[in-house]
Amino acid sequence: MSPSRGNHTPRTALTMSATHKETSSSHPVSRRDAIGIGALTACGLGFPDQLDAETAPDGMELTQQIKLLEKKFNGTFSIEVNRLDADGNFALRSGTVLPTASTCKLFVLCELFRQAEEETIDLSAPIGWKPEFHRGGDGVLRAMIPGQELSIHNMAVLMIIISDNIATATLVDLVGPDNVNRTMTSWGLSASNIFDGLPGGPNASRMKQPVSSAHDLCSLMTRIYRHEVLTPKSCDEIIRIMRAQRCNDMLPRHVPVGEDWGDAKSWIANKTGYGACRVEVGVVRTAEVTFSLAMFFKPHQPPRNRLKCLADYPPVLAMAEACRAVYRHVALPENRD
Repeated sequence: MSPSRGNHTPRTALTMSATHKETSSSHPVSRRDAIGIGALTACGLGFPDQLDAETAPDGMELTQQIKLLEKKFNGTFSIEVNRLDADGNFALRSGTVLPTASTCKLFVLCELFRQAEEETIDLSAPIGWKPEFHRGGDGVLRAMIPGQELSIHNMAVLMIIISDNIATATLVDLVGPDNVNRTMTSWGLSASNIFDGLPGGPNASRMKQPVSSAHDLCSLMTRIYRHEVLTPKSCDEIIRIMRAQRCNDMLPRHVPVGEDWGDAKSWIANKTGYGACRVEVGVVRTAEVTFSLAMFFKPHQPPRNRLKCLADYPPVLAMAEACRAVYRHVALPENRD
């Protein structure tokens, strides 16, 4: 199976209905939805709208469902999905080059492990962070006193699981942005470029936003899962770190996978991005299906938001609903070979 590219008529090798007319034990709700049911029921408000099984007519193609969501949330999706346990893929505008926001941190993580394999970096070595690497946005290091040290490995963990921007700037400086781009190009990710890393610090106004495509990101996750880049040990550690993700309001929001601690049979390994586009990249592994996914949502006119919590920000909800539609599309029993 080879992923499809470009801005073309979407391939839907996975053809099936994406909705159920009734809930069954074979289609459990996610941990987040179960909590929502309990909370709303306790308040006498009934079931949350996101659990309504009639969000799309029965039998509607995935492309049609995505277009309905584009109309509902006033934006455009770019998506690629690859089955990892069987043949099948789905692509919609997957070659479009878009701002990655924090999903570019996956490129930095891969380059870090590549250099560790070459023994030019010792992941157990200590590293601190410089004042010029101070960034706003996500993370915890901005609330800590500079000068203290973490291992390089643990700095990478912070970069991924809580999307720490100071950790990212520190590691981009360590591995070198040109090296990141050179490696991604050598792996065939021709649409991907982190430039000088995520804009921030004193030179923010002169820095470009990193870019990629759904095709490149999905291809990279597929190859990490299959041990086709780096060593199996490095690939497995990248997946392990991503499984500890704490930013879970999009891809994991409605997929029936609970909290992941170590030996779980079902899991989601993902990285989010919050910027001009909402972005999600990852691998989903459940009892029914295993697949890689990359998804961008670009609002035509970003809604105003004055809340610290972004869980119910419309572009986030758009991503969550589209990820649920993709999961149902690939996981329903009638789609199995």
